[in-house]
Formats: sequence, structure tokens, C-alpha cells
Amino acid sequence: MIFKNRRNEFEIIQQLLSLSLNGTKKTRLMYQTNMCYSQFNEYLHCLLEKKFLEPRSGNPHGTLYFTTEKGKKLLDSVNNTLLQAM
Repeated sequence: MIFKNRRNEFEIIQQLLSLSLNGTKKTRLMYQTNMCYSQFNEYLHCLLEKKFLEPRSGNPHGTLYFTTEKGKKLLDSVNNTLLQAM
């Protein structure tokens, strides 16, 4: 049986930042990245602390998380790094 390699940290961060470009809810983000709650919270806390993601409230559906300008620059760097690794 052949197993797909696990994602590395760059791939997880890339996925979190790209899914948040247009804003997304925390639960949807966790499900789309296919992570358990504890692992997801570690990444989310880190990205929020470093100002790569920002929460925006006021939406009738709850708080949405958006990729910041700083996060978009990181996303570009991560994308370039992953492309070079191929």
C-alpha cells in the first residue's frame, strides 16, 4: 500500500493563508485544512500572534479570519519555496 507523504509546516501554513484570503470562519478553516482541533489552534494562534492572520467581527455569521498584507507576503514566499523544492 502506498501512503501520501504528510504535509510539512510550509504546506500547512500555505493552506491556512490561502484559504483565508477572502475571509473564512474558524471551523471551516479547520475542516478545510483537515487538522485536529489542538493542532489547528497552535497554527492559528501563531499566525494571529505574528500578524499573518487577523480576525474581523461584525459579520452576521460570526468572526471571519483574513490573511493580512504581511500574511500575503509570507504566502508568496512559501509558494516560491515550495515551487523550488519540486
